[in-house]
Amino acid sequence: MATNITKIFLVLNSGSSSEKFSLYEGEDEVCSLYFEGIEEGGKKVFICTVTKENGTEYVVDKKWNNLDDAFKEAKAIFEKEGYINDAHPLDGILVRTPAAGTYFSKHHIVDDETFVELEKAKVTYPLHVPGAIRGVKNAQAAFPGVAVMTMSDSEALTRETRKDALYALPKEVIKEFDLGRWGAHGSSYGYVMGKIKELGILEKKMVICHLGSGCSVTAFIDGEPVYTSMGETPLEGLMSSTRTGSIDPTVGALLGEKLGAAEAIKLMNKQSGLVALAGSSDMREIIAGAEEGVEEAALAYNMFVDGVAGKIGEFAAKMGGIDAIVFTATIGERSIPVRGSVISKLGFMGFKLKNDAAMDKSKGYTNVAEDDSKPVYVIPTNEAAYMIKKASELVDAVEK
Repeated sequence: MATNITKIFLVLNSGSSSEKFSLYEGEDEVCSLYFEGIEEGGKKVFICTVTKENGTEYVVDKKWNNLDDAFKEAKAIFEKEGYINDAHPLDGILVRTPAAGTYFSKHHIVDDETFVELEKAKVTYPLHVPGAIRGVKNAQAAFPGVAVMTMSDSEALTRETRKDALYALPKEVIKEFDLGRWGAHGSSYGYVMGKIKELGILEKKMVICHLGSGCSVTAFIDGEPVYTSMGETPLEGLMSSTRTGSIDPTVGALLGEKLGAAEAIKLMNKQSGLVALAGSSDMREIIAGAEEGVEEAALAYNMFVDGVAGKIGEFAAKMGGIDAIVFTATIGERSIPVRGSVISKLGFMGFKLKNDAAMDKSKGYTNVAEDDSKPVYVIPTNEAAYMIKKASELVDAVEK
C-alpha cells in the first residue's frame, strides 16, 4: 500500500511551560497553535496564538489558569478554523522523543508500554521526558481516539552500519541502564540523506553537519550512517548554544555530587556552551562580537569552529577520506562565516569554498564549493517532513 501523502498530522513540541501544535496536510504546515504562559495581575495565565499558513496570526480571546486546561481546547480551535472536521479528521499526533534507550530508537504508536518506558527514560532525560509525557497525555485528552505517536530522534541513526554505537563500560552496567550511543537529530539526518539520494548527489563517503541551537555531525558510507558525534544524550560531541559538548566525565560526576544529578544535567544542557563562553547563544551576535574584537566572542567562535572541523577530520580518518560535506540546520544553512571558517581548515582534504556562493532554493540544494574542490552542499532540512513520512508508514502498517 502506498503512503498517503495527504494525511493530516499534528506535530507537538512540548516546552517546559509551553505547548505548540503544528498542523500538517502532507508535508505542508497549514496552521499552528502556540500555548504560552504570561504574567497578568501578579499571576501566570496561559494564552494561545493561532498562526495560519499565509502568516497571519491572532491571539484567542480567552485565558486559562494552567496549560493542561488550555490545551484541552486545541481541538475546538482547529475545528473553528475549519482545518479539522468529520470530512478531514486527524490521522495522528506526533511527539518527538529523545533517544533514551532501545525502545525509543524506534517510532511507536503510544500504548501502556510507552508510558512505562518514558518513566524509565527520566533517569537520563530529566529535562526533556517530563514535557514529552505531558504532551502525550494532553494530546490524548484533547483528541480522544486519535493515534498519538512517539517519533524517535535516533531512528535514522540506529543501523547495523554504525561502528560507534557502544560504550566501553561493563556489560552489566550497559544492560542495567540500557546505554548506547544512540545519537540525535535523526529526523534531520533522515530527511537530508533522503534528499541527497533523491537529488542524485550521493557520494560514497559523506559527512553531514547539523548546526543549529544543537549541533552534531554524522558520517555516512553509501548513504548509511557509520559514525555520529552525539551519544546517549545530546551532551556528547560538539559544543552548542547552551550545551557543554564532550567534557571529562569526572566533571559531570563532581557536578552531580554537588548539585544533584538533575541540576547538573540542567547546567550542562542549558547554561553552558556558547552562552557560557560568550554570554550569548546566538551565533550572529557572537560573530558580530568577534569582528568587534570582543575576546570572549572570538574565543567562543574559534572553539565552535575547531569543534566542527575537528569532528569532520576525525570521521575522515576513520573512513579513510571524505568525498563530500553537507551543511544543514539554522547555522549550517545560513551562516556563511561558519561554513567558510570550517572549510578553510579542510583545504588539505581537497575542500575549498566559493567567495560569492548564493543559495539556489529552486534546486533544493546548493554546491558552495569551488570548481576544483570536492562538493560542499548546503541542503535545508525539514525534520517535520521526515517524521510525517515515518508516521504515515506507521499508520499504513496498522491499516493493512
